[in-house]
Amino acid sequence: MNDNEKKLQDEQLENVSGGAGVTKWGFPYDDKGNVTYTDKSGQSLVISKKDWQWLLTQYKGPIGDPEYYLSTVPAKDLKVIIADHNG
Repeated sequence: MNDNEKKLQDEQLENVSGGAGVTKWGFPYDDKGNVTYTDKSGQSLVISKKDWQWLLTQYKGPIGDPEYYLSTVPAKDLKVIIADHNG
């Protein structure tokens, strides 16, 4: 195999989605800031950037780490909380 055959083509790279990063507690977010939240049971929920930022203002707690507190909430409950907020 020559060097040209080893290189990825631009067309192949367009189909790769590596995400934009992860939050402090390891929740991946995309290039638009949408967070993929996965709770301890493995249930996932995609939360918009706007809703994620709002959620972080709702959970201060005694240690001052709102994302830690969010990480303990089941995804199904967050879905209801977000729906009520946006309702």
